Amino acid sequence: MSGMGDYSREESIFGFSGPVARIAAATIILVAITVALYSLPEKSSEWIRSREMIRKLYLFPILLSAMWFGARGAASSTVFATLVCGGLAGNAWPEEVSSQVERVGEVAVFWLVGALSASFFEQQKRFVGQIEVANDNTLIALAAALDVREHNTGVHSQRVADYTLRLARETGVRDKDTLDVFWRGALLHDVGKIGIPDQVLLKPGPLSGEEWAVMRNHPEVGSRMLRKIEFLRGPSEIVLSHHERYDGAGYPRKLKGAQITLGARLFAVIDVYDALTTDRAYHTARSHTDALNKIREGSGTHFDPAVVAAFAKIPFEELREIAKKNQTPLLFASTPVPSLHQVASVLSPGS
Repeated sequence: MSGMGDYSREESIFGFSGPVARIAAATIILVAITVALYSLPEKSSEWIRSREMIRKLYLFPILLSAMWFGARGAASSTVFATLVCGGLAGNAWPEEVSSQVERVGEVAVFWLVGALSASFFEQQKRFVGQIEVANDNTLIALAAALDVREHNTGVHSQRVADYTLRLARETGVRDKDTLDVFWRGALLHDVGKIGIPDQVLLKPGPLSGEEWAVMRNHPEVGSRMLRKIEFLRGPSEIVLSHHERYDGAGYPRKLKGAQITLGARLFAVIDVYDALTTDRAYHTARSHTDALNKIREGSGTHFDPAVVAAFAKIPFEELREIAKKNQTPLLFASTPVPSLHQVASVLSPGS
């Protein structure tokens, strides 16, 4: 069984990941340019043009910082370049007036490029963010419509998506893009049921073998639908694999263990937890404690043991808050059913 550290899918740069990787990359580039600049003889006229070319390389980390961190990142890199080129960090200030004017012009270009690029990239991020919000709202509406058809409520998919996101963070996943994939995959897990006939999907009694064969097609149907959309190709793998089992007894591909994508392994726990803790046609809602015990029973067979352990660490209060946000009550423990003797003693206290 792999450790939780294997579950993070963050890209790394120079051994670091996330924002730290980008800070490290920008810093290393700035330092490398500065070292190259200091390595050339200051007094030699033969190297003047070379030094000018190297100073212009500071535009590269300024642009990177603007793209990654916005105005603050651009300002930080520009200040560093200004200190070096302005003669305040070991690089001598030129004596000739014409050279001084050139140097001031270089620094001014740094600040102009930094300001313009930061403004451009921040506008781009806002625009992309607005598109992502619109896309996600469309997906939420689609999932809610499917929920109403099957569950007579439009909150099931949203609820399991939020649970999955919390569980992903508990397993150590921090990368925003990976979390988005997990959330969308959970939200759209049953989108393939749009192709299941009502007489099968909404049948109140047990399904026949032939009907089960039809029902078990929905992961593949959903995955094929989503794969055609670029930003849903990642979630489509979760949709395809969300009924796989850790021991290989699931469907449709009978994948086993780590062959199952992490998002699907996370969702498998959440799907059963939500089914147990909400009212369904075949049972009333069970408590968090009962559901957790049931999930633990399936550890190593139905579920990834590491995912089960991570889920058990999530405070009940956080899960209840997610359920409440999605208009669903969640009990910590089942209310004990009184015995016949206790009922009799209440009805006949004198007996």
